[in-house]
Amino acid sequence: MSSDKKTATCLWYDGTAEQAAEFYVSLFPGSKIDYAARSDDDWPGGKAGDVILVGFTLAGQPYQAMNGGPGQPFNFSASISVSCRDQAEVDRYWEALTADGGEPIQCGWLKDRYGLYWQIVPEVFFGMMLDDDKDRRQRAMHAMMQMVKFDIAALEAAYEG
Repeated sequence: MSSDKKTATCLWYDGTAEQAAEFYVSLFPGSKIDYAARSDDDWPGGKAGDVILVGFTLAGQPYQAMNGGPGQPFNFSASISVSCRDQAEVDRYWEALTADGGEPIQCGWLKDRYGLYWQIVPEVFFGMMLDDDKDRRQRAMHAMMQMVKFDIAALEAAYEG
């Protein structure tokens, strides 16, 4: 494992690290599996020969998926935020990540089939939140708080008043 990047987010799975990494790289352009390391011995999370660590690049960012064993589920304190160009991209990522056991949450959040939390956010929303006009920001924020998946047209209508 060599990389010019010094940090990578490491995600803890209970036996599904390789499947999760393969799923994630299938969704995002510019993504790939970099390596899969297998254990030579039995270990707390698996048996000799099992994948223990998968390195992957997701849209240019390095990640590691580790089969660390049970008892360490993901929670809201960490999530992956995806900035989307348009509604079609929001819809595509939303549908893929909530499929096969994923769960929609609220305000653009979801939990995928592996238990990892994601935020699927249109780029336009970030611009709305940085607007100097407090009333416009508040209208956009209020509209977003009523949503599960982001609806760009509804956000823009609220923002414009």
